Amino acid sequence: MSNDEQTSSEEQKGSPEQETKQTKQSRLSNHRRFPILLRVLVVLVLAIAMLALGAVIGYSVIGGGDWKDVFDIETWRHITDFWLTS
Repeated sequence: MSNDEQTSSEEQKGSPEQETKQTKQSRLSNHRRFPILLRVLVVLVLAIAMLALGAVIGYSVIGGGDWKDVFDIETWRHITDFWLTS
């Protein structure tokens, strides 16, 4: 083989460093321990839980109401009526 042929065949294969980087990247993207969709789901569940906890603290501790009333639909109707009429 001539020098030019060896160089072109090496360029097609890539250097060993490039091959290990590509292998690591493909391995990481295909085998995530915590998939992205599951991460999004966990964030949404935590956001809803924090919203509910904040409503409970705001209504019961600051507002002086019963914490169970936060989950009553009539309470939220009263709050929205108050916002809309004022």
